Amino acid sequence: MTTLSSALSGYSIIPEPDLLFANGSSNKHPLVGLIENGPYSSKFSSPSQLRLALVAPLTEMPKLDALVNELSNTFNPKEAANYYPKYPGFQSVFRIPIKNVLDNHKVFLPDTLYTLAKNLQKIELAKQLLDSISPLRARRSEFDVALIFLPEDWNSCFEGESFDLHHYLKAVCALTGMPIQIITQKALNRPCRANVMWGLSVALYAKAGGVPWKLSVINEDEVFIGISYAMKISEDGVMYSTCCSQIFDPDGTGFQFIAYDAKEFTKDAFNNPYLSYYEMQSVLSRSLEVYQRSNSGRIPKKITIHKNTKFTNEEILGALDSFNNGTEVELVQVVKTTDWKAVSYKHKGKERPFPDNYPVQRGTYLPLDKNEVLLWTQGSVQGVHIENKWFNVYKDGALKPTPSPLLLRRYTGAGGWHNTCQGILGLTKMDWNNNTLYKKLPVTLVYSKTFADILQQNPNLVDTVYDFRHFM
Repeated sequence: MTTLSSALSGYSIIPEPDLLFANGSSNKHPLVGLIENGPYSSKFSSPSQLRLALVAPLTEMPKLDALVNELSNTFNPKEAANYYPKYPGFQSVFRIPIKNVLDNHKVFLPDTLYTLAKNLQKIELAKQLLDSISPLRARRSEFDVALIFLPEDWNSCFEGESFDLHHYLKAVCALTGMPIQIITQKALNRPCRANVMWGLSVALYAKAGGVPWKLSVINEDEVFIGISYAMKISEDGVMYSTCCSQIFDPDGTGFQFIAYDAKEFTKDAFNNPYLSYYEMQSVLSRSLEVYQRSNSGRIPKKITIHKNTKFTNEEILGALDSFNNGTEVELVQVVKTTDWKAVSYKHKGKERPFPDNYPVQRGTYLPLDKNEVLLWTQGSVQGVHIENKWFNVYKDGALKPTPSPLLLRRYTGAGGWHNTCQGILGLTKMDWNNNTLYKKLPVTLVYSKTFADILQQNPNLVDTVYDFRHFM
């Protein structure tokens, strides 16, 4: 038997990570876990109720009233019934009531905003919308989340090369400490109301300060940091980079952001910035300080840093020198798009293997060499239990019949690939602004990228620590 030098090593499979809910109960399925056990933070009795404020034009306010009423109803899934369980109502899921919306917690937007939208006066529309919302700031302690309805007639103002109404509202409201949930006609029109209610209810509970679930696989002595960048141009025409750092607390319940303007950096042909030694140290020292404030000054034993571009030598040295010798530093580049594919085969008895109806199992990883590994964060999830039935679930099947893996490149760190891949796989289940079983990317990169995009709309967010709930 000869061994080919081009042969790949064997693959391994990480079991689907468990999530923790009330009373320490666990489940692999976030929605089933909520139904059976209640949210993780219910043991802290926080929040004890959901208090909403509503913002909409006068003629559209009944739509928000109807949506709030829907949250208390039950709905059977019309889409992906092998994943979505029956939605039993907000109070049944989260064990807290929705308080009736008070009249003084309703803001009616003026009709003049329609004219501004029609004339594509995006920034003026945003400013007048925020002026209309401003009375809620004085009542901020009286509600948890503000629902803002953006009419379909305003669609042309939602996005643009230099302006995004959604991100602009998030950025400005974050400065005032007001979590918002933006509602569009698209969400109201969606036929599967179970799908809509699951997504909306989990997001509202989290934005109100609740913890729907946490991970059970994270080591308490490990911290994850996600880094993304926002390229901006100053008033004098000088381009600079703002580094957006997200700190994921070791118990899986804390997400905090901080942004830092970096002046010393280089760029590649794709305009991706790379920090100098000192700028990387500045970013990570701020991140460590944020972590220590919430953990009595404790230093983690391991820090894993994710970003979607390579780590340069200066960034590597800056990261290593940011922590003491007792802290292991793992630097991992997460490449979302690759050309790799894999097909799962099965066989019966002595028959020749034939392609399976399902793709490779989620959690499969295949080392390419000591510094690179392929990790399938999309794929078949086996043994999902819903209403006394067991399913194999591949939620992306309609769009991507053959999932592509992530490519992970490790620049520092020791040991095999299991723990590195296990951490990333778990973090794909921690997006509370999402009602599905997983995302392709870990939450460290999903939220830091969102923060960077929102930061483009308001540079005043720099050098202040923010709870991630303001950017969901």
